[in-house]
Amino acid sequence: MMLLHQTSAALAASTLLLAGSAFAQPVTGGTSGGVSGRGVTASTYGAGHTDGQSIGIQGGGAAVAVDGTARTQSDAKVNERRAMQRSVASARTDDERARSRTRTVVRQGEEVRSRTMSVYKEQGEKPIRESVYSVTTPEGETVRRK
Repeated sequence: MMLLHQTSAALAASTLLLAGSAFAQPVTGGTSGGVSGRGVTASTYGAGHTDGQSIGIQGGGAAVAVDGTARTQSDAKVNERRAMQRSVASARTDDERARSRTRTVVRQGEEVRSRTMSVYKEQGEKPIRESVYSVTTPEGETVRRK
């Protein structure tokens, strides 16, 4: 008997209204990623925005496991200076494991930093890892991939 377990979570949090009248250049950025195997898949994403007057952040994830377990979790914290968001998705069967996590931080009027790291492991094999790191400022975006 084949069982399919799927969970998915999405979280959005934002706050508007800031003291100060200076308008900064809008900054938007984020990362996403995931891994999959024969019977497991896990993916997450995170994104943020700031323009000197407002700050916003969102993220989420999805996980699927055939004849196994899958779970996701997302949370966010926002105040007038900074927003932080974290999402984790994991899926496992008896022979495989997949996990993805994203962390995004937005600093009011300054930058959006986001990192997504994903790992897939099959029993008896070395893990396969991938990572994406992004920093977005009013001057532009820097992305590193591993």
